[in-house]
Amino acid sequence: MLNAARFINKNLIKILLLVIVTGIIVGYLFPGLGPLLQPLTPISVFIMLYPMMIGIKIEEITKAVKQWKILSVTLFFNFVLAPLLSGLLASIFLASYPEFAVGLILASVVPCGGMLVAWTGMARGNMPLAVVIMTLSFLSGIILIPTWMTILAGKFIAIDPLSMLKTIFLVIVIPLLLANLTRRGLLKRLGQDKFAQVKESFPAVSALGMFSVFFISMTAEACHIINHPEYVGIIAVPLAILYILMFTIPLFCAWITGMEYGNMIALTFGVGGKNISIALALAMMFFGPATVMIIAMIPPIQITFIASFYKLTPFIRARWHNKEVVHGN
Repeated sequence: MLNAARFINKNLIKILLLVIVTGIIVGYLFPGLGPLLQPLTPISVFIMLYPMMIGIKIEEITKAVKQWKILSVTLFFNFVLAPLLSGLLASIFLASYPEFAVGLILASVVPCGGMLVAWTGMARGNMPLAVVIMTLSFLSGIILIPTWMTILAGKFIAIDPLSMLKTIFLVIVIPLLLANLTRRGLLKRLGQDKFAQVKESFPAVSALGMFSVFFISMTAEACHIINHPEYVGIIAVPLAILYILMFTIPLFCAWITGMEYGNMIALTFGVGGKNISIALALAMMFFGPATVMIIAMIPPIQITFIASFYKLTPFIRARWHNKEVVHGN
């Protein structure tokens, strides 16, 4: 099992792209399958979030007070700057496509993804900080996602913020609480060393949930995607601009403020690496097929930006003004 988990973790991006392509093919050949699978979306989201959250120490949030400045900056970028940028881009580029605009905004207001910690570690960033950023982003998103969707997306289509708030609460808080109880139970039963070994398989199990979310959405929207390839061109420009800004602005701010390299890595991945799986699940629950389709097209674009930034990190680290301070080796 551990070997399978390592294979999934090592080839996560390739498998996700394969799932996306397979979902499109299967959905196009069997157009009735997607709607039959859609009721399974909440289960898939739970499978995605629960194992990932077992590795989160809720008590670590109280220890993060010493780094309140960078955490405040991260939350500002994630839940103020990114939504405002997406709202502006939606108004400029997607005013004639309201469901596309909603998809762009939704993709920007969700919290950072679980792979934040893995990417931060690979880039020799501050992994403990990345865990805290991920936890705080999830908790903040409970209130801020429906709030921003009402403010920004409400001018394009009708939004039910209370229903969205209830759903997000169930999707995020319940897995987080159950995962925390599971973590405590496993530590007590297995001990720290064995728990660390078992913990290696959690990201892979979480990835299976993520794969199923994307497979369901792709099978449901396959005909729309294949029959309307021009939609990719419509959404590509505002998405590219959004991701360029979400990666370059944190990097620039970290440089001019003298932030340590490890903290900069956690900040940049925490802002640029959005949890598109949650956005996709919410789109399937609350919005129309065009919004689902647009969000389903985002992962290859996001992955391209994340992987490109990761490839640049050795060059950045060698020239960073605090390169002697590195975390998460």
